[in-house]
Amino acid sequence: MGSGAAGSYRGGMLPQRIRRLAAGFAVTALALVGAGCTPGDPVDRAPRTSTSTLPLAKVVTAGPSRDIEAVAIRFPLLADGNVDGWVAGTLGSAPGASERVPGPTTYWFDAVVDVGPDRVTAWADGYHAVPVSTPDSVAADLRDVIPAGDFVGGPHVDDAFSSGEWQATVYLSPSTGRVVVLGIDD
Repeated sequence: MGSGAAGSYRGGMLPQRIRRLAAGFAVTALALVGAGCTPGDPVDRAPRTSTSTLPLAKVVTAGPSRDIEAVAIRFPLLADGNVDGWVAGTLGSAPGASERVPGPTTYWFDAVVDVGPDRVTAWADGYHAVPVSTPDSVAADLRDVIPAGDFVGGPHVDDAFSSGEWQATVYLSPSTGRVVVLGIDD
């Protein structure tokens, strides 16, 4: 009688152990499948310049203007230049759009400044500039003052013009002495 009770006890435990193991395997399998379905950033994706999670349009809130003070405050290396134009604003929906939500605002500032060919060449050489494409994300109000021709730039040039507050993407035009700077302030 004692052996019968022990036998039925073990027999009752075996299916319970199998159920626990099966449940554990099922949870592990679901976790692995779920993790495998999570998309990652493409390897060749450029780093973001804004902490915003959505691609946002440039909304103009100031300019176009030609005063140097607004440029010099944001980008001191350009303080002695002659401004062809600058435009500023926020990244987001057009004014009056229903998608407005409270939260931090990302500001942008685009400028075209003439500092002369000698200074542009010195910056290009000193900051190891390389050929770059024509600036295509400049504000529409400045497109007419973007110089024709080739541009140089790169991470060292961008770093030289950036500050703790403003992250710059800089396009140097050695043939015209112009600097096109696109700034973002998160």
